[in-house]
Amino acid sequence: METNVAKPDVVYFDKYDQRGAYHWQECDRNSKSYNPPLAARYEVVRREVARTEKRDRVLDIGCGDAYLIAQVQADCREVRGVDSEAQAVALANEILKPYPHCAAVQGDCYHLPFEDGYFDVVLLTDVIEHLKDPTACLREIRRVLNDRGRLILTTPKFRPDRKWDERHEKEFTSEELHSLLSGVFSDVTITYFWPLKWSNFYRNRFGWRICKAIGRMGWNPFLAESVDRPESFGQLKAICMGRKADSSRVTR
Repeated sequence: METNVAKPDVVYFDKYDQRGAYHWQECDRNSKSYNPPLAARYEVVRREVARTEKRDRVLDIGCGDAYLIAQVQADCREVRGVDSEAQAVALANEILKPYPHCAAVQGDCYHLPFEDGYFDVVLLTDVIEHLKDPTACLREIRRVLNDRGRLILTTPKFRPDRKWDERHEKEFTSEELHSLLSGVFSDVTITYFWPLKWSNFYRNRFGWRICKAIGRMGWNPFLAESVDRPESFGQLKAICMGRKADSSRVTR
């Protein structure tokens, strides 16, 4: 029996109260606040979903203002989002009104309000680095995925000099992330995107203007991906499938 199991703490943010549906603004090439690195993160995931053969039912964990849901929904029969922030869910459902097959609910990644084996694809986009108990989240994802389902995950890659964001609980090396994911999934593939040379250039007072300009013309340099050279990239993308024999076991 799974009794007396400690529940992981949920990290809450108030960014949607403060900034509204900011992902839509920052991923819009015509917006003054256009953010090419952020837009690339979602486009990399959208492309991966489009390449996935079975994608009838998709779940986006940490869906925020539903930007990613809207990007992937066209080829899916049902897309659901879950977020711990009430304001994010309210924004998401308002934005998703034109898409009757899409909806968001308030909840957390440790207790997903969906039945076993319901989804073909689960998205975890720059979420795992915020979690106090990532293994508990991954086990819950494995529960709601069907036997042929896949997890598509992105996260900033660990760098030794400083964190990408001080709010992150942990930033992973590719080896650490592979080890963590392999504890729950039997098939894990990790690739890299977001070239660091462009990330460093973007921090330059002129570089961010140039990156925005070329992004608005249709070429986003942060979309470059590789299966090797992890030292040259700032983001990890993992594709996870299959079920480890003991992935549902609860550690007391």
